Amino acid sequence: MMTMGTVLFAGMLVAGGCGNASKEADNDNREEADIITTDEKEGGDRDTGDAYGFNDLDLEIDTNGEDAVDAEYKVEKDFEPEYENKQTNLDLKGQKAMDELDKMFTAVNLESNMSGEEARDKILEYFQIDDYSKFKLDIKFDDGKTLNYKDEK
Repeated sequence: MMTMGTVLFAGMLVAGGCGNASKEADNDNREEADIITTDEKEGGDRDTGDAYGFNDLDLEIDTNGEDAVDAEYKVEKDFEPEYENKQTNLDLKGQKAMDELDKMFTAVNLESNMSGEEARDKILEYFQIDDYSKFKLDIKFDDGKTLNYKDEK
């Protein structure tokens, strides 16, 4: 008798656990849970870090002694990216700056094992700058390496 009661009780638990007793289960308008990818969870989002392999970048390019390109990106709470390109008359902050920086970062693909000259050449090619008077690049990579490169003509 006790065995039968235990089996019956276990059966009720299994049957109850298989259903979705939530009042919202069949509601088409219920809120969907946010889906977070592994990359985002581990910090691989462009706005929260690790998406590019570095977490801090400061770039300054001058042509003919005047500012041509200035870009600043940091993975830091409440940091607002900045991007200025005088060649194309862009002076952006926040999300619009991040959109432009994303294009550059994706195209240039800076890596911690690059030399300063190699990084410079890729960036100059991206911006289609043949001659510069000053090029300054400071990067802190996710792996702890840094790249500090400065060249003035």
